Amino acid sequence: MTRAAIVSLLLLLCVLPDCIRDTQAQETKDLSSSFIQRDISAELKSLTDLVNQQATTLAEMKTELVKMQNENAAQASELSALKKEVDKLKNESADRPKVAFSAGLGPPAEQKGPFSADTNLIYSKVLTNIGGAYNPYTGAFTAPITGVYYIRFTASSYGSTSNNMGLNLYKNGQYLLHLGENGVDGIAKHVSSGITLELAAGDVVYTRLPANYVVWGGTDLRTTFSGFLIFLL
Repeated sequence: MTRAAIVSLLLLLCVLPDCIRDTQAQETKDLSSSFIQRDISAELKSLTDLVNQQATTLAEMKTELVKMQNENAAQASELSALKKEVDKLKNESADRPKVAFSAGLGPPAEQKGPFSADTNLIYSKVLTNIGGAYNPYTGAFTAPITGVYYIRFTASSYGSTSNNMGLNLYKNGQYLLHLGENGVDGIAKHVSSGITLELAAGDVVYTRLPANYVVWGGTDLRTTFSGFLIFLL
């Protein structure tokens, strides 16, 4: 081997480690860069998925919000319509005459009857007479306005009597119904009934004690006559 060859070999041996280190460093740098690029790509994909998911959620929330706004608008419209209807009913109620009465056979505490002929019952003890349509001197109720009315009445007899107990209901002199009980047992008796009547303004409703019948009067108001307006016609 010549001197020149030996020198060249020595130089190569000196340079070769540095070249290997440089190559390894470059490979490590390239590998690290590749890892970083993959991490960034994965992170970007994750962020993109998250953004898309949030966008979908936001769209769903917007749709739900619009739905709720529409429902609120519909409810507000219904509430407004209901308020108008309530106001209308209030106005109608304010304009409608208020009619209600209740009266009973007052003192003295004694038996009424028996009489030889049918006799109008006069309920002198007035408990309620809103509208003033009941006359405590005649015992008659006169409808102040055309409508449907509820009329209720009770009757009783008290003490030992063999007479039948009861009464008849009349409208404008026309017999409507009888309410009573046989009196052969001679003990206290109570009956009650009610009826819905269509009355024109001026119609008169009253009760009569049938001939040979009895009822009981007194402060305990066992025998009563009541009524009120249900609605107008």
